[in-house]
Amino acid sequence: MKAIILYYSKSGTTEKLARRIQEDIQCDILKIEPEEPYGNYVSSLIRVNKERKNNVPVHSVTKIPDLSTYDTVFIGYPIWYLDVPVFVADFISRCDMEGKTVIPFATCGLANISATLNTLKRVCPKSEIVHPFNYGIAKKDNYEEWIRAIQ
Repeated sequence: MKAIILYYSKSGTTEKLARRIQEDIQCDILKIEPEEPYGNYVSSLIRVNKERKNNVPVHSVTKIPDLSTYDTVFIGYPIWYLDVPVFVADFISRCDMEGKTVIPFATCGLANISATLNTLKRVCPKSEIVHPFNYGIAKKDNYEEWIRAIQ
């Protein structure tokens, strides 16, 4: 498996998980950054709510990578309002994911990654999305079991 991890992390939780996956899989990694960084927790909630409500386009400043040499793409993100952050979905939609195996992993408070899979299917229509992994306060999937299944 030739893999890369594409991820966004605001608080560092998703980044810790991404780095752990990178260490276990021995793959490349790329952090997705928004055009305008999000502030503290409360200001981020307010901003994300306004962006979603008003359908505000949010983009990243991260350069779109050449994924032609990879067969597997891990996509990591925090779950915001039961979905993938808008700029992460936009970034992924601009990547050439055709024929790739996509393995999503998400961090959250009480949500579940299953709520985000429709968005991933929409932005990666020609990819196979498998082995979603959820790490949250209310539900922590078994990382060791998950990573063994992937390897």
